Amino acid sequence: MYPIRFNPIYKDYSWGGDRIARKYLRLDIQGRVAESWEVSDRAEGMSVVANGQFKGKKLRELVDEMGENLLGKGQKYDKFPLLLKILDAKEHLSVQVGPDEESAKTLKGEPRTEMWVALEEGAVFAGLKKGAAKEEFLKALEKGDPVEFLEKIDLKKGDTVFIPAGRIHAICGGSLLFEVQQNSQTSYLIYDWKRIQEDGKKRQMHLKEALIAVNWNDSFETKTTHKRLESDLYHQFICLGICPFFAVDRFDVFNEWRIPAIPKTFQIFFCTEGKGELTGNFETEKLLPGMTYLIPASCPSITIKGKCEILRIRLP
Repeated sequence: MYPIRFNPIYKDYSWGGDRIARKYLRLDIQGRVAESWEVSDRAEGMSVVANGQFKGKKLRELVDEMGENLLGKGQKYDKFPLLLKILDAKEHLSVQVGPDEESAKTLKGEPRTEMWVALEEGAVFAGLKKGAAKEEFLKALEKGDPVEFLEKIDLKKGDTVFIPAGRIHAICGGSLLFEVQQNSQTSYLIYDWKRIQEDGKKRQMHLKEALIAVNWNDSFETKTTHKRLESDLYHQFICLGICPFFAVDRFDVFNEWRIPAIPKTFQIFFCTEGKGELTGNFETEKLLPGMTYLIPASCPSITIKGKCEILRIRLP
């Protein structure tokens, strides 16, 4: 087994910009890109392997053929459980909400909990302001401007925001984020900033469904607290956040660091800055900003050499 890299899948939604191309030197990008799907097992955007012996295979094929060797011991999924993206919001995204497992069944959708890591300074709306009541928000929505009741969070590079299913949220224009989420594209739109689409029409909202999906008693922590777990002259290991569906860590590698295998889960590495190499019992793979690797659970230990910062995503 070896670190698997995929061809990115680009989505050119109207709110996107050009920073993914510029920041990560993606020479294959032509025009506007709102999202780069880095790891995706979805029909509307299926990851295809770009390197090594599995080159040309789809992620779904790897899940079917490798099973626990890819996902981890005791992990049984019909499809890869997470969806990872880079988001470039040149404009505000719609105010929306993802359903939890119970409301997803009612609405015939997919449950959606997510977490954002700020790749640059930016801002998001996450949940209602403290003390804001459901009735106040709905009245403001009827009048056409509910934003005064949303909690706005300014972000510095490296900040993380947790968006559990049921939390009203929106990404503000000017933000560049790395998004970790359940494998779901179900989102119910509440408000779209009075925008007119490129076809001259207003975007359709899903208020009836959203009111079922919203958790009006939402009390989860929003801006997550980072916990430093290890630190020495060679590396720093920080837990950025953990929930029942995924865990997100950050590795600051100053020279060299050996990362042991985790038989119970795959690992995904996303390089945010610096440069280095992944070495081990496989052909060496380079690490540059914007590069993503899926490490199968059965892959032996990996050594990161160089000076770089890496997000590590895994099952909890």
